[in-house]
Amino acid sequence: MTITKKPRASETLPAIPEANIQALIEKGGSVARKGEEKKNLDKPQLLQIRIDRAFLNRIDAALHRRKVKTPRHTWILEALYEKLEREESA
Repeated sequence: MTITKKPRASETLPAIPEANIQALIEKGGSVARKGEEKKNLDKPQLLQIRIDRAFLNRIDAALHRRKVKTPRHTWILEALYEKLEREESA
């Protein structure tokens, strides 16, 4: 391992005029906020649910009986919309 002398400040950084430094400080900026993300309400939100295997088998059986193949995700969304419409109209 080679040991070298500590570099001098003038060797490591170029000289920046004090006026430029003051201008940057006065410009200001926004504060960084940890954990806060910009929320886009147009993007779908991921939702994880737990469903018993027997109940999931019933859903899959209902999907299998359909004449047009429908993804499970679409079927669940349809069910949620139907339930929400009933709740809102009551």
